[in-house]
Amino acid sequence: RKVGPQRACTFTRGCFSYRSMPMRLTMPAKPLVRAAAALADGNRVRILRVISGAELCVCELCDALGLTQSTLSTHLRVLRDAGLSASRKEGKWSYHRLTPLGQSVTEAFFGVFPSVLATDAHLRRDQARLERRLALRDEADQCCVGSQCRSMESRSLGYRSLKSRERKGGV
Repeated sequence: RKVGPQRACTFTRGCFSYRSMPMRLTMPAKPLVRAAAALADGNRVRILRVISGAELCVCELCDALGLTQSTLSTHLRVLRDAGLSASRKEGKWSYHRLTPLGQSVTEAFFGVFPSVLATDAHLRRDQARLERRLALRDEADQCCVGSQCRSMESRSLGYRSLKSRERKGGV
C-alpha cells in the first residue's frame, strides 16, 4: 500500500518509518532548524561564546580560537545564514557581532549549561587568549594588528606565537 505525505507516521515491523513523513520544511521551521544546526558544532559554539561579549575582528577570532581564517570563515557563514551573527567591513577588516536573535539564543543556550561554561578547558582558554588579544587594540578600540600597532612584537601575535608564549609562561 502507498503511504502519502498526509499520513503522519507509519509502522513497519514495529519500527517507526521516516518514509511517510513529509521531508519539506514549512517556512516557520527553517529559522529554528538553521539555528539548531548552527549550535550543533563545537567551533561555532566557541565562536558564539567569544562574540557574545564584543564585536570582534576576524584576526582576533583566529588568534583567540586557534582556527585558520578559512575554517573560521566557513563557520561564520553558517552563523550568518542562521541569523545569529552579522558582520561589517571597515577597510581591510571584517568585524562580527551577535544579532538580537543571536543574543537571545546564546543567552538561553548558555544559560542551560552554566557549569560547562565555568569548567570547560577550551572555553576558558579561548577567553584567556581573547583577553590577551583584546589588550592589543588601539585607542579607538579597533583591531590594529597588521596596520598601525603599538609595537612590532604585537604584529606577530598569531596563534602559533600565542601557543609558544603560553608554554614559556609569557603573555
